[in-house]
Amino acid sequence: MSLRNIPKVHKQTAVKQAIEYLKKYILESDNPDQKKLPSEAHLAAELGISRLTVREALTVLENEGFITRSQGSSSTITTFARKLTEKIDHAGELKKFIKDCGYEVLIDNITYSWEKSTKEQAEALNINRGDELLIVKKRFCADNKPAVYCINRIPRIYMNKKTFTDQEVGEDIFSFAEENNNFYFSNDLMELVPSVADDEIGEMLHLEKNTPLLRLDITKYTDKGIPVMLNTEYYVHELIKFTASRTITHH
Repeated sequence: MSLRNIPKVHKQTAVKQAIEYLKKYILESDNPDQKKLPSEAHLAAELGISRLTVREALTVLENEGFITRSQGSSSTITTFARKLTEKIDHAGELKKFIKDCGYEVLIDNITYSWEKSTKEQAEALNINRGDELLIVKKRFCADNKPAVYCINRIPRIYMNKKTFTDQEVGEDIFSFAEENNNFYFSNDLMELVPSVADDEIGEMLHLEKNTPLLRLDITKYTDKGIPVMLNTEYYVHELIKFTASRTITHH
């Protein structure tokens, strides 16, 4: 795949589009032996953006493990990126992730409410304790079997209305948040927490109380480094498994 086949990006979403196009270039390259990206100057000229914008996009790709960079050298494509077929992406698209695991996906039991933030939630989202949060709860089923119970928390300051459709807060919540706030999700801070099912989670996932669960606490950041969403996801281990990969950078 040639960079010349990639359309020039629009300035309004330059960094976001540059990231998407560069990922496409890395993952769909027809030359598996290519180990480096073109220079920043070449990328800027080909994509019609500034070198600063290219640099910001490359920083995100490095943080996500697609490339490594060292001073005075071009960006090196990682082995991880070459093997990558899919992951829970920047928008946390659980539906696609579960589908790629080989299951038919159903999202149900979608509810939302407004609640005051706890001390821990406020600290994670850099807001004041007691500030209002939109709380969205939903269940993802794999082949009609409950697989994931997800809770999204977004500060009221990032929501420009009080009522929502199931589509907005269900499958499309990440795109909806981005479009209504003129930001995009760039990085996650993820913590794996040993957990067990309580009454609510047990009912949603059809598990007995105190059944061990894989729980992920995820703080989602914008391209400006602002925490804007705090998610908790509970996975049924028999259906969903994860493989982790680390990239080691040598300076």
